[in-house]
Amino acid sequence: MGSSFQLSAGRHGSLFGIFAKKPGVLRSSKDLLGLKRKPKEFSRPKAGSSPPPPKSTMHHTGILALFTVLALAAPTPAQQSDDPAIANWRRNLDGTTGTSEIPNINNVVSQIEADVQGIHFTTDSAYVEATGLPSHTVGPWNDGNPGMPGDQDAVYRIPRNPAVENGTKTDTPLGPIGVLINGVVIFNAKDAMSWNNRGIWWRNAIWFEGQGMDTGLGHPAQDQYHYHQHPTLLQQQVGDNGIDHSPILGFAFDGFPIYGPYGYANADGSGGVVRIQSSWQTRNITVRHTLPDGTVLSQNQWGPDVSATYPLGAFIEDYEFVSASGDLDEHNGRQCVTPEYPGGTYAYFATVDAAGESAYPYLIGPTYYGVVDTGNIGPGGGNVSIPPTADEYAPFAIYGHDFEVGSTAVVAFGDADPAATVWLGYSLAGLGPTPSPWGDLGLSDPMDSFGPVAANGAGQGSFSYLIPASLSGSTVYTQALMQSGTNFTLSNAARALVP
Repeated sequence: MGSSFQLSAGRHGSLFGIFAKKPGVLRSSKDLLGLKRKPKEFSRPKAGSSPPPPKSTMHHTGILALFTVLALAAPTPAQQSDDPAIANWRRNLDGTTGTSEIPNINNVVSQIEADVQGIHFTTDSAYVEATGLPSHTVGPWNDGNPGMPGDQDAVYRIPRNPAVENGTKTDTPLGPIGVLINGVVIFNAKDAMSWNNRGIWWRNAIWFEGQGMDTGLGHPAQDQYHYHQHPTLLQQQVGDNGIDHSPILGFAFDGFPIYGPYGYANADGSGGVVRIQSSWQTRNITVRHTLPDGTVLSQNQWGPDVSATYPLGAFIEDYEFVSASGDLDEHNGRQCVTPEYPGGTYAYFATVDAAGESAYPYLIGPTYYGVVDTGNIGPGGGNVSIPPTADEYAPFAIYGHDFEVGSTAVVAFGDADPAATVWLGYSLAGLGPTPSPWGDLGLSDPMDSFGPVAANGAGQGSFSYLIPASLSGSTVYTQALMQSGTNFTLSNAARALVP
């Protein structure tokens, strides 16, 4: 079962309707994710006053008051997993399929379920089942690429206890090097071709294939849709807004997380949120006669001279690592505190420059930091078997999509108890934490709620609403509460950026 209603600014006193400022300016996805906007300001109704009633017939009340009242008779519910390698995937809870604005592409991808279909885990590993197709729009590819995204029917194995590679570091290979939280794989910076096919002066995929990447900065290799760089439309879907610490975008195949471009200024978690900078730079060269390590090449190994046709950055060997010139090491990561790892973790970052454009090495450096699970790479990679002893991870959860102005946004829930009562809490003020009887909410005050909605016999349901123009540039933070008898359970917290 589901409920739909319209969010109309300035009407019923919801958080969506009490902006004190003019709406933000709609920008392109690349510009939007490179900006640092101040959070929207709010004003709550004066004490003793009542907002106008909502257009919807649904009960509409302050979520903190609601949660507190419900908690009086509630035992402590089961918690979500605290292991991001298990819990942070975009699990498709309503059968959403792929989509494209290009008819021939849409005819294919609309038949394929999007994002992640299932998660299992053992003590050592998380197993992620995915089609490899995102729920954001894909295509066109304006470089003549004949590929068409298909169902990869993949299972990836992510180490839950990643270990540092203390020997020779593993090169990131051609093909998949990690998988993002929507089940789409990432490739390294190469496009698999080199100057005169000599295996030197590898072509940079961002330069040579850039015009063939869609608005989400992905494209297909035959039938495998993938990214080489920060995935703009996925970042919008998960609220990577440049104000909060970036969310986890995925995991490298060594098990370490990949974050978006923004993190804490200092590795200990202090200093506020800043753009995390790569320590790779273009070399000061005009001819391509030497390698970054100083190796002098024979003439038959030279690359083309630097020119307007082949500018610096067009080839992988145009870059050199300059220690401490940025925030990250040669693998494009660092040991640091993050929201999901308050005790610290090694983490990669999807780096961008000051203009919001992708910055080499984009996601993972030329080598991994950790010990790689080779079951995910090379021929047959991504087809590991799930052990029969593995547990399924299927907690009460929410899954949002289509947060765009003029569209009907959907927040689906799944794995609720049949006929359970569900409320959706939401905020535009931030991701918390805000104390509640069940632990910290992933919402900041002021906050409000929609609902209740009754789960169907399969434990599913949804909330849907129209997104007004006044929300452009805002981040919407959501979390659901389920009541089943005398038990109450919080879902995962989620966020989405409205472009």
